[in-house]
Amino acid sequence: MQGTVDRIVADEGYGFLIGPNGEEYFFHRSALLDAQWDEITAGVPVWFQAKDDPSDQPDEHFRAVNVRLTDDAIPGVDNEPLTPEKVAG
Repeated sequence: MQGTVDRIVADEGYGFLIGPNGEEYFFHRSALLDAQWDEITAGVPVWFQAKDDPSDQPDEHFRAVNVRLTDDAIPGVDNEPLTPEKVAG
């Protein structure tokens, strides 16, 4: 699926994506493929897969795994939000 990073908690190593259906997905920095943690910031477009985890509670967000930047993504720097002209349209 393609989505966009919505927000991150940089010092805790996790964040949230918005998927194509508007659903929010949790991801951990260990789910990244071919991307560095500091490149991930709000507004960056990504590809990911959704995963059911039996340990998740019913009220928890869906999980995103195998998260990677899209081919046209402009990576962030030090997890700082992208300026509006750098956010994918």
